Amino acid sequence: MKFYNKNTQGFFGLVAFGVLLYLGVSNISYILKAFSYLVSVIFPFIIGGCMAFIINVPMRFFETKLFSKVKKGKRALSLILAILCIIGVLALISFLILPELANTLYSLASSIPGFVNEIKDFLQNVSDNPLLTKQNLMKIDLDWNKISTELMGFFQTSASNILGSTVSVISSAVQTVVTFLLGTVFAVNALLKKEKLVLQTKKLLYSFLKESYADRIVYIGNMCNQAFSSFLSGQCTEAVILGTIIFISMNILRLPYAMLIAMFIGVTSLIPILGGFIGSTLGAILIFMVSPFKMVIFVIMFVVVQQIEGNLIYPHVVGNSVGLPAIWVLVAVTVGGNLAGVAGMFISIPACSVIYALLRNAANERLRKKGLLEKVQNK
Repeated sequence: MKFYNKNTQGFFGLVAFGVLLYLGVSNISYILKAFSYLVSVIFPFIIGGCMAFIINVPMRFFETKLFSKVKKGKRALSLILAILCIIGVLALISFLILPELANTLYSLASSIPGFVNEIKDFLQNVSDNPLLTKQNLMKIDLDWNKISTELMGFFQTSASNILGSTVSVISSAVQTVVTFLLGTVFAVNALLKKEKLVLQTKKLLYSFLKESYADRIVYIGNMCNQAFSSFLSGQCTEAVILGTIIFISMNILRLPYAMLIAMFIGVTSLIPILGGFIGSTLGAILIFMVSPFKMVIFVIMFVVVQQIEGNLIYPHVVGNSVGLPAIWVLVAVTVGGNLAGVAGMFISIPACSVIYALLRNAANERLRKKGLLEKVQNK
């Protein structure tokens, strides 16, 4: 009689899982440290993977549309053209924003003397009141020895902190540059050999898993790739639409800094739903320096545009691009934002579109087997 057979296999598996779970919970701090170290080691490759995914969207368009009839070198040409397009967009945004930003800073610098004069007038009015000044001076009781000691300690601590911060900033800057360069090299190599990487991944899946499981993983992977690519395209389209509407509306209402604020709102609106509010905050502050009344007009205008964009344009543009109904786009953004902030908003929409498609297909398949699909659809 065999002690280990199919009847006892489930029991031993459950015991092994319980032991592993206990060991994991007991040593959770070590596991988190190991996970953190692992992420720090592979972080350049994570950055490179994200870069490759973003570059692959325009690269795939050029490869299938522009260079479809080219026999040799179309992969390299498409990659170079995609990178140049991304750099060109960033340069165009900088070219449009930097002059406006310089003018804005100049205007703010010009208005500073006015604020300084107002402060001086206020202090002069206070000093002209001898009773008030005398009463305030009588209340002041200063311990100069204690103040000098604290100042010396403050300066010593500040000098040490500045030196440490300088070293830390330089080290972080070097590490960031190295990480970016490694990620760029990894992204370029991955894009040049993407079919080979996909083939190697499929070989691993089909060699170590059941064929049905491997088929399922490949199917879900293709869905995720399509959903995230479509989401990225839709998000960029929505950002352009919102920035254009803001620019036109501000010019109609004759509000200042129209180009700068519209561009900034367009860039920040890449963050789903809430990104526009971040850009509008800076816009409101800038306009307030010119005219508080115009700031009120800007806030009202932005609220109206944001309601139209958030409830009509965004769910349909982004929702249609990922195949997710408008109501579920709003739900995905809300849940993702509450769980993981901005990163959760980015991931939640394409992730929910994949889950939505899987559940829809599974439900239709079950109803089809029961012979109830047409009955449910017709009700």
